Amino acid sequence: MFQGVDHVVIRVKDLESAISNYENIYGTKVTERGETPEAGMQQAYFRFDETFIELVSNVGDDGIIAKSLESRGEGVHLVAMRVDDIDEVVADLRGKGIRLVGDPGEGNPVTGQVFIHPAETGGVLTQIIAK
Repeated sequence: MFQGVDHVVIRVKDLESAISNYENIYGTKVTERGETPEAGMQQAYFRFDETFIELVSNVGDDGIIAKSLESRGEGVHLVAMRVDDIDEVVADLRGKGIRLVGDPGEGNPVTGQVFIHPAETGGVLTQIIAK
């Protein structure tokens, strides 16, 4: 069963400028920063109790964020939804004919990331997170 929003990821062209803007809007400082070189991206997090906003920007011209910025521009990259039993939820979505990305297939446990394809949700990539 879906439990609620875990986090929202927002693509930005200029991470430093976005951090400054969001700090002003939220009235709080960025909580932490990170970089995922293999994915060609850098991140900044604003944590709020049990949820967070993650700003992501590309490092270099390769990687999913660079491609998404080029094709879609800035905006919501994904919404991550918390679930109580990821195997059960994925099986239920399969049964409903919902198109999934990263689905290991029927009879296999979910060990990686599974997403609901954006075509199913009006253009929003939805990540399923077990918590």
